[in-house]
Amino acid sequence: MLPDQTLFLTQLLTLWAVFDPISHLPLFIGATPNFTSQERRRAAVISVLMAFVILAVFGFIGQFLLAAMGISLLSFQIAGGIVLFLFAVSMVLGDNSHALTVPAKRGNAAARRDAVMKVAVFPLATPIIAGPGGMLTIVLLMDNNRYSHMEQLQTLGALATALAGMLVIFLAGDWIERITGSGVTQLLRRIMGLLLSALAVNLVLSAVAAWLKLPSI
Repeated sequence: MLPDQTLFLTQLLTLWAVFDPISHLPLFIGATPNFTSQERRRAAVISVLMAFVILAVFGFIGQFLLAAMGISLLSFQIAGGIVLFLFAVSMVLGDNSHALTVPAKRGNAAARRDAVMKVAVFPLATPIIAGPGGMLTIVLLMDNNRYSHMEQLQTLGALATALAGMLVIFLAGDWIERITGSGVTQLLRRIMGLLLSALAVNLVLSAVAAWLKLPSI
């Protein structure tokens, strides 16, 4: 296999493992419980596109931005882990405050479109898709000191491919939810919230361990 193809495949598999689209499906369903099928599809498309823009921009300027502000990658990882943990706790406790912004009646189309946009931005685009783990990964994969512009474009291609796979899985959410039922969906939401909170704690502890030169967790 050619070196550029090997790089693309390696980065694609890395990003797929970080995003873990299948495990993120319950998070997507849990964040859009009051949406119609059309609104859920719209939220999926918007959130994935916005996540791509966020990650692509951060991949190019993340190192410079953090350096200019005097922020280390470890500090960014800790801050992102804390935000992710707070969102995960709301999932475990069944807090649907972000979903309750959707009007119960369908008469106010403008208000519902606004609600879909809000949920697509937070929590779907960030921190569910473009979370601290994804941002750190894309910064490392697009290291300005190691990779050429052509290699960085390959990384963007791998990112687009991974997010396209996530979008396909999100768009199948309604079909999967009809098969499993709302009860199973709520159970999966809480389980994923617990796992997400553990991931957030691991991000923080890993950064602290790296800072203090402690053994890996």
